[in-house]
Amino acid sequence: MRREMTLLGLLAVAVLSTACSLDVQMQHEPIIATSDDEITFTAEARTSGFIQELQIEMFVNGAWVKSCDSTPCVFEGGPFPDLENDWLNYHTEVTAKLGQGWLESTYSDMDLGYTGITEDDYSWKEDEGASHIPARWGDWTWLNTNVLIQRSEDYDDGNGGLVAFLGDVGDKMIDVLMTKEEIFGNMNDINVYAYRKAGDHTTGCGGTLHADTLADTGAVIDDNAILHVEDIQDCTSGFNQFTAEGSTNTQAFLHEFSHSIFEQADEYDGPTFYFEAANEPNIFSTEDNCRDEQTAKYRDPDDCYQFTARQGGWWGTHTPPTVMTNGLVTHPWSPESIERLAWWFDNN
Repeated sequence: MRREMTLLGLLAVAVLSTACSLDVQMQHEPIIATSDDEITFTAEARTSGFIQELQIEMFVNGAWVKSCDSTPCVFEGGPFPDLENDWLNYHTEVTAKLGQGWLESTYSDMDLGYTGITEDDYSWKEDEGASHIPARWGDWTWLNTNVLIQRSEDYDDGNGGLVAFLGDVGDKMIDVLMTKEEIFGNMNDINVYAYRKAGDHTTGCGGTLHADTLADTGAVIDDNAILHVEDIQDCTSGFNQFTAEGSTNTQAFLHEFSHSIFEQADEYDGPTFYFEAANEPNIFSTEDNCRDEQTAKYRDPDDCYQFTARQGGWWGTHTPPTVMTNGLVTHPWSPESIERLAWWFDNN
């Protein structure tokens, strides 16, 4: 009996010791800032486990600016006229003491970001030939995925034009992507630019980019998005170009972004193109593939079901609504989609 209790105790320790975690994210707003703007920097820590202590340190342009012992930690900075047409960098360093008693441990994490400070007419480095403004950058590495967001021509003077578009880019970053638990703290792998020129959202799947896009951006851009005002059925083309409504509807942006950048497939029964990603797919072309995945992950293979008979039939384990069925920011990703996201961030 004593031996059995010891084994159970060891198991309990193993479970409890892995139950605590710390994830950190720092952001700035407005996403596109001019040299006349004040900028709100927010550092946030998300933890699991009992919090004994929390210490957040915030830095802007390499200088310490604020400490907090609770989350979120907010600092109002700027304006930054000396950085006009230059880069602004920021980061946070967070330490947390989590757990209780002899299970107590100290965790640390950090997050960083970069953005361009533009002139008040948003002509970032235009005299140097630049046509796109750095919105939010992560790490300076060749592995990062570079996303260019441009407006469609229906962002005209009557609905705010370029200024409204740049505000919508910020909303998509802060209110959609960076709020999702699976993306929180992982934006270092994605660099986002806002393009000043306008494309066309009405022609073909994914719209038509401005004719100068490739010449202006070269091989730097991996994925392109066109935001528009009109309410239409949005689409992703070739895993590298999509359309989405800019001002109000978050549904298309999150869903199509997940297609184009994360290569996640639709999880609904409809006239779409189904595919099975090479690594950690969120849907499966055969029942055997689905069941093998469930078995390998120590889950019940009987959770697999055929959610559509289209294109020879496709299988999954998801329960709608999900991001890849409906796409609202309040909808969860399916368990298979979450594993796809984890794989993507680990390999980009």
